[in-house]
Amino acid sequence: MSRRWYFETAPSGKEQVISVKRTRSHRHHHRHHRHHDPDVYRVSRDEWDGLVERERCLAETNRSLADEANGLRASLAAAQAEAHNLSNVVVPQLQGQINALSADNEALRLSVDNVARQSCEEERLRQIIDRLENDKCCLEKARCSLERENADLKTENASLRGRIRCPSRPMEPGCGRRLPDLSRDAEYWKDQCRQWRSKFEDTRRRHDDTCGILEIRTQKMRAYEEILKRRRII
Repeated sequence: MSRRWYFETAPSGKEQVISVKRTRSHRHHHRHHRHHDPDVYRVSRDEWDGLVERERCLAETNRSLADEANGLRASLAAAQAEAHNLSNVVVPQLQGQINALSADNEALRLSVDNVARQSCEEERLRQIIDRLENDKCCLEKARCSLERENADLKTENASLRGRIRCPSRPMEPGCGRRLPDLSRDAEYWKDQCRQWRSKFEDTRRRHDDTCGILEIRTQKMRAYEEILKRRRII
């Protein structure tokens, strides 16, 4: 009966089997025949020990290669899982963050543009307010000048009226010869009074127009101030 010994593997990893059988000679009275079985080989003990040692080394090598292959398979599975996680979880999350950051960037850019436009509008409003303030000062000076001129005209008008009333008093003795002179003076001062009255009316119209313009610009300035207050500029 032969025994099976597994001592070597092919490059594909399949085990090769060699059967070793001890042969015995049988003496018979008839002619002896030597049989040669192609599956049976005769080996010495040293060769057998060498085959066993070689089998052991190959088995260790196979175990090492199997462990390395298992490690590589585990690494491959981990890498595939990591790649799947990156492609299905991490990359979409990063893309979402990129989209959110892009939207925030666009919103910030629009906000900066709005602030720039608002700053330009505020500067324009400040210039308008400064111009209105200057106009207001000029109109105020003109109004004061017109009021002084009006007061002077009223004083002079009162003086003229007093001088005009003088001829209506009873004539004193010796004043008859002065009557033509007084009449000429009265006509002169009446003409002066008409001129001053015309000048006064013109001045009053200009004063009223100036006050109207000043009131309109004051209202505009107040409206601009309200706009600036609503925008929290002032």
